[in-house]
Amino acid sequence: MADNALVIKGGRLIDGTGRAPVDDAVIVIRNGRFHSIGSGSAAPAGAEVIDAKGKTILPGFIDGHGHLEDFHGELYLHLGITTCASIELYQDGPWTRAQKEGTALGKIRGPRIWMTGRAIGGVGTGHDAFGSRTFRDNIIVTNADEVRRAIQRKKEFGCEILKVNEFLSMDLLKVACDEAHRLGMPVAAHSWDAVGSSKAGVDAIEHIWSVGYSSIPYAPARRKLAEDRLGGVIDQELAGAYYQTENYDEVIGAMVDNQVAFTPTIAKWLRPFSPSAERFRARENEILNNRDADLPAAVRTVTDNAYEKLLKRYTPEQRDQAKRGYDKANEYILRFVAAGGILKEGSDPPRGMAALLMHQALAMDVEAGVPPITAIQAATLNVAKTFKRDKDYGSVEAGKVADLIAVEGDPLKDIWATQNVKLVVIDGKVVDHAFHKYKNPIPSFYSYQSLPLDLEISPLFLIEGSGPTTLRVCGEGGMWPFHRVMLNGTPVPTSFVSKNELKATIPPEAIPAAGTYIVTLQCEGEPFPTSHRAHLTVGFRG
Repeated sequence: MADNALVIKGGRLIDGTGRAPVDDAVIVIRNGRFHSIGSGSAAPAGAEVIDAKGKTILPGFIDGHGHLEDFHGELYLHLGITTCASIELYQDGPWTRAQKEGTALGKIRGPRIWMTGRAIGGVGTGHDAFGSRTFRDNIIVTNADEVRRAIQRKKEFGCEILKVNEFLSMDLLKVACDEAHRLGMPVAAHSWDAVGSSKAGVDAIEHIWSVGYSSIPYAPARRKLAEDRLGGVIDQELAGAYYQTENYDEVIGAMVDNQVAFTPTIAKWLRPFSPSAERFRARENEILNNRDADLPAAVRTVTDNAYEKLLKRYTPEQRDQAKRGYDKANEYILRFVAAGGILKEGSDPPRGMAALLMHQALAMDVEAGVPPITAIQAATLNVAKTFKRDKDYGSVEAGKVADLIAVEGDPLKDIWATQNVKLVVIDGKVVDHAFHKYKNPIPSFYSYQSLPLDLEISPLFLIEGSGPTTLRVCGEGGMWPFHRVMLNGTPVPTSFVSKNELKATIPPEAIPAAGTYIVTLQCEGEPFPTSHRAHLTVGFRG
């Protein structure tokens, strides 16, 4: 069987277990799994050998909190992420299932996918905030039988992980955890009571705000802050200033005692405050400007917006408030890890770039005081353990699925080296991790960032062949510069006015004859998503 072997030889191996690095490593892969790991030994006769001398070898990274989109595949491969745990909120799995099966068959370029489908939750505000790409629907359950049936349907459909939202009562959360665990599904949770959620049996608590809200002991105040954030009354960047650090120990204690992992995901909101912000921006722009990456226009806009908001649009007072929240987030992360907590990381787009956000999160964890080896485990073994997949994934050990990457540099000295990927191996096969203007054969049917569904236009009436006319197009839900006004399915010149308004120019040749014309919005570079229709009436010339 030697002629079937793949050998990665000569690099420095950080295997993800926490053990000391192995210099001049020799990693033998057979039949898609790690066969042996040694140092300085010869490769088996007839094996394909890849020289990794001068590079650091790591387990394939696992995005512990992804929101998969049709254009993410090459981003993940380019940045060494071999598995994406797609912790969804938006739809209940058919599209993600098609992606999962397509990548497993080699018909879609991208990482391995573990999916949740939509979250299970109780009745709440109904959606997260108008900044979402669409209103965040949840599977609403009101009693124990509905909880069990919903989870059973997810299992039958192929979901590996259960996602629950913060509106689920603690009694029903306990039912959900018990049923999910009975079916072999770990539970990832939004929460505004991390102590109660931990005792109920969740396996992971997602986002800094879940533990931040939980540090506020007065429940009405906690809920008011959470609902104000969900409703857009207060920005997430500003809400962090209200976390009560003096109550962190109770939250941390409950999570550590119950072995609940924590996924901070602070990079999406707060990376402009990182000491590494210049490095982050340089790498973002390198990818955004890469024509072969061919990312939708929305990606640049939402990535840039994080910096423009905090550093330009915020007043000095708002910036100071946001920085207090940033400091409190760093304090929680460090205290959690110091107490023995299981740190898990994920990219949590939008507001930045999928895959890259996770590398930025690791850098920010280290800046908070987390040891680099712990940060590496937060994106490898800890994710696999949290989602009960560590028998096969998360570390470079004999018998496990052969996912690994090689990077330029030493991430134990400079964690930012994790994103400098030179080699990707998935299932024991070398994978092309370059950009190739790849188009997913199963495009997403939602817009990436947001798309107002209902439009109001002014004027409503024009005369055939008149103009050019400026058409005001208004809609709640968030206008962005990458939205294009379409007239009967054809784009017309569009300019951004505000988050609630665009202006379009209707030239005379666009309305040559009387009739009813259809006005819609579409996101530049996204083929399917479109708004509801508004109607422009064009009358006869007298």
